[in-house]
Amino acid sequence: MKIDERVEALTRSAIDAAVKRNFGKLEAALQAFPDDDAARGSVELALAVTSFVLYEVYAGKPTPEQTRVVAVDLVEMEKWAEPTVDEVDGFLSRLLNGQAFAPTIPAQDVIVLAFIVTAHLLSSFRKGDEHWWDFLDLAETAIEAAPER
Repeated sequence: MKIDERVEALTRSAIDAAVKRNFGKLEAALQAFPDDDAARGSVELALAVTSFVLYEVYAGKPTPEQTRVVAVDLVEMEKWAEPTVDEVDGFLSRLLNGQAFAPTIPAQDVIVLAFIVTAHLLSSFRKGDEHWWDFLDLAETAIEAAPER
């Protein structure tokens, strides 16, 4: 997947807002998308990063039990965004199984969850003293190197 530089900058801004647990800044970052294509590209990038992190952390596709633990941990840590365990678990399950989010998860929820989940995973599973953006750099490099599907 070739990452558009414009989309990458917008994605990083939204992830940064979510890492900082700043809903106002996240809303502003989401409103900064100039058009539907940029928004779609940014969400697709966030979803690809989420998948990469989970596959990296669990050395393959996580089990339903593992994704449930991630969902429970995320809800505990990201109370500011008010996600529920079932929302996050369903989101991760659909993502990892290649299932459509609609109509089960409304489009606006997918957009917000994409950045909250990605931010949580990048900051929670980073190695040692690295920053979340170091893990994001690694994910983006792997995503760009992966063959197109």
